Amino acid sequence: MRSGFDAQGPLARLSREFDVFGPLSGSTEPWLTAELDQHAAAVRDSIASGGAPLTSRSLTSYLRGFVDGCRERGWHSTSAEYDWETVRLLAICRLAKECGFVR
Repeated sequence: MRSGFDAQGPLARLSREFDVFGPLSGSTEPWLTAELDQHAAAVRDSIASGGAPLTSRSLTSYLRGFVDGCRERGWHSTSAEYDWETVRLLAICRLAKECGFVR
């Protein structure tokens, strides 16, 4: 098992939940791939601007802060469409998988 891998951590739980309806492992529409790439770059930049490397811990911290902000604004995704917050969460999940933080 990879060092730092947590099968029950927030990144793993979110990735499992989003893999049910999100395009995390298969091919996606070109527009969504571009959106996910842009969101992933923004997440990486945000973490780096705080002086931290991209690690499971820093990505989890970003995830918690992002979700807290969504909750404070009253966000909940009930539509079949990909809203901004959902795409950002999918990008976080994809980053976690690409970096080997989750399986």
